[in-house]
Amino acid sequence: MRIRKTRVVMNPRPLKPVSEISDRAKRYRANAVGAAGPKRCNYCGSRKNVGIDHVSGNESDSSPKNLLWACKACNTKKGLLFRRKGIGKLTSQSNPSKRIGGSRKAQMDAYGAAIKVMRGDFEGDVSKAVATIRATPAAIRSAYTSRSWPLRKQMYGPSGRQMSFDEVPF
Repeated sequence: MRIRKTRVVMNPRPLKPVSEISDRAKRYRANAVGAAGPKRCNYCGSRKNVGIDHVSGNESDSSPKNLLWACKACNTKKGLLFRRKGIGKLTSQSNPSKRIGGSRKAQMDAYGAAIKVMRGDFEGDVSKAVATIRATPAAIRSAYTSRSWPLRKQMYGPSGRQMSFDEVPF
């Protein structure tokens, strides 16, 4: 008779529902569950760069029957095939519950206010500012920087030091 080893994972807090976590967190959960069998690619047999693969292409389903081992190369090929066929779900790295809603202008204004709190220009809750910055999409951050850079360049001047009010050109 073979004795099967089991792992007990103690989690002091209940897990968030799958709809409220990022795809990266879903992968962490899948890695905690693991796949059956030896850590070897189920597609090509390789033992290099092997990780968890979601058979259905849906990272929300971390049931053992949906998980198997796959090397990076095979997982990428499978992902590209699924994408061409419209199967599965594209991954997203942001937390849906923390995304900033509203128009592009509202997002840019919220991001700008958070940046000013972090620089010490405004009084505010630093932890909320950090959450806002993290939740702001890269396109909004880039647009804000592009819009504000000429003004900052004027304020700081060629020397790199902040100019006095007498020196500011506007």
